[in-house]
Amino acid sequence: MKYEEFDDYILVTDCSDFDIKQTLECGQVFRYKVRDFGYTIYSLDQKADIYCQNDTIKIFTNNTKYFVKYFDFCTNYDRIKSSLEAYPELKESIRFGSGIRILRSDPLEMIIEFIISQNNNIPRIKSIIEKICECYGENKGDYYAFPTLKQLESIPREFFTSIKCGYRDSYLYESIQMIARGDVDIYGIINMTTHESRIELMKLKGVGRKVADCILLFGYGKTDVFPTDTWVVKAYNHIYNKQETNAIKISQYLVDRFGGLSGYAQQYLFYNMRENKIGEKL
Repeated sequence: MKYEEFDDYILVTDCSDFDIKQTLECGQVFRYKVRDFGYTIYSLDQKADIYCQNDTIKIFTNNTKYFVKYFDFCTNYDRIKSSLEAYPELKESIRFGSGIRILRSDPLEMIIEFIISQNNNIPRIKSIIEKICECYGENKGDYYAFPTLKQLESIPREFFTSIKCGYRDSYLYESIQMIARGDVDIYGIINMTTHESRIELMKLKGVGRKVADCILLFGYGKTDVFPTDTWVVKAYNHIYNKQETNAIKISQYLVDRFGGLSGYAQQYLFYNMRENKIGEKL
């Protein structure tokens, strides 16, 4: 892909490795809105309006450096896809989701969002996150920032109940308090091994392996993980002609197979299976 950085926008002139719809709608983020011109994306206290025009994309923002990093523009996805295409079972998924990029989101934001995401649907997830931002994040004029840790720490458990978090209300409240007390070192995780990082995250209330792996992939850029949900279980059994139901075993098998590119493989496979409902046709 090719892009140019200007004062208040980024111009992407080669979109061969960047499809904004695939990237935002493949399940890795929830703070975005579909617009007539394209999308508006929010991350922490930042905002970008993304205009899709023919074969180019313009990303209008007050912080171009933030979004160059956020969209991972410095990573060569053509090389990643070429490496993964050596695995026959991934070719179809890579072709279908060829424009997916793994976003470089904030770890704290990912922890909160993926706790909310458990056994939840996307419209409800987005609504809950938006209410948290509106009530506790900084007013930026035409949007609200994601709350800081100090702001999150002030949220009573009853608020999470009132915005219909369900059983996740206690998960959110207790996890935030654990992070605020330093019981879980979310800022030291980047320097830990993936195994150590996962153990650290799973200390948080309600965080199991799948949620931990999502946080590691999308919040910390650790690509040697393979978040495994029901769609991935279906994909595994469909591709390898198995009848395995243990998500941890499946995840470990796929990490052993794809190594440091596991996170990318997961996104291509997950997006293809979910969008085409391949598992439902079995």
